[in-house]
Amino acid sequence: MLIDMHSHSDRNVDFIKEQQRNQVASILNATTTVEYRFNEQYAGQQQLLSYGVHPWESERQEIDEQLLSQVAIIGEIGLDTEWTDVPLSVQRPVFLRQLHVANDSQRPVILHTKGCEPEILRIINELPDLTVLIHWYSSAGLQSAYLARPNSYFSIGPDVLTDEVVQTFAQKVPLSQMFIESDGLESFRWVLKREVATSEYAGLLKQVYQKVADIRSISLSQLVAQLEGNWQRLLASL
Repeated sequence: MLIDMHSHSDRNVDFIKEQQRNQVASILNATTTVEYRFNEQYAGQQQLLSYGVHPWESERQEIDEQLLSQVAIIGEIGLDTEWTDVPLSVQRPVFLRQLHVANDSQRPVILHTKGCEPEILRIINELPDLTVLIHWYSSAGLQSAYLARPNSYFSIGPDVLTDEVVQTFAQKVPLSQMFIESDGLESFRWVLKREVATSEYAGLLKQVYQKVADIRSISLSQLVAQLEGNWQRLLASL
């Protein structure tokens, strides 16, 4: 069984069903209430649902406090100075509100850290009991400091196929703290610089798995077994 730790359906029912057809266990992230209800309508037993106001959306979206209080996993949330024009003065209170709800309720949180790695590391180090799922970490700096934080998992995204920084990080992450993610079809399109059909999803996800297995000099089956164990450990904490 493959695990896709962080994915976006983008309200595409065929994507959700493609995960089901290929027995891919996943976390389906939603950045709006509407998207969450869409995912909820079609998700199967192996598809967990998360919700959080993404930093890119923090100027346009209000936090759905009721939904935030109910979801098993909060996110993705975070801070970003590279891929959005939303000022940190807007992003930061939205991020901190959701992060502290996750911490107070002892629920895992999915983090987006682009360009704000030092600040986010400082904040989560003040919350050592919080389980964090840091998705697509792609910064050359602070890798060891992030890895040293307790209760942390890291998901390797599609750009491990092409990005040397991510390849280096994939070599350093302890297997007991690792996941693989797609981040949705749009991320495969961004990395591969071409159109990607929904039917290609499972094969491309397996390519990411194989690349990481090669980097770690282990078999694909060994990597799959390790990540399944990590998944079961995460499920047990919910």
